Amino acid sequence: MLANGSLHKRGATLIERSKIASGFDLNPTEHWGEVKAKIRQILLPRANKLLQLASVRQLLDEALARGEQVLVCGGVVFWYEQHGQVGWQVKTTNSGQSDDGTTLWTEGTIVSANHGRLVILPFIKENGEHVKGHTRNAPNDGPAKPRHPSQYVEIPFKVLCGDLMIGLFGELPYE
Repeated sequence: MLANGSLHKRGATLIERSKIASGFDLNPTEHWGEVKAKIRQILLPRANKLLQLASVRQLLDEALARGEQVLVCGGVVFWYEQHGQVGWQVKTTNSGQSDDGTTLWTEGTIVSANHGRLVILPFIKENGEHVKGHTRNAPNDGPAKPRHPSQYVEIPFKVLCGDLMIGLFGELPYE
């Protein structure tokens, strides 16, 4: 804090990170990318429980019947792959407006050349350039395993408006 009672940006950031990290008994002063990776490891099994809920299964079955193979809701991506009988899986994304001014491209496809955990939705840069969606891993997750070029997946996506998302502290609102 400063003498006049205001808070430096770094202090404010640490307070926000502390609220998140303490919910998982993690240290907010450690490398934030590593802390987030640990939180993802903790939450991943809960995220996969989404696929076992009857209401979510019905939603996904109906989407698949309409030919939709990627549904985006909040930070959760339901991703369907037929190759290798993978079926539905849960991935994550950053949705909406980003810090660098890019915005979500509401039409387009996601081309997956690897088995990345993150889905980067198609977006429009500030200069108007359309960038195709793709998959990748976060920096502290290590490189994503590449696909053979014959197994690249190109899937259109749909953004859902609803409450199917994992809360900040890992809660599932419909449990």
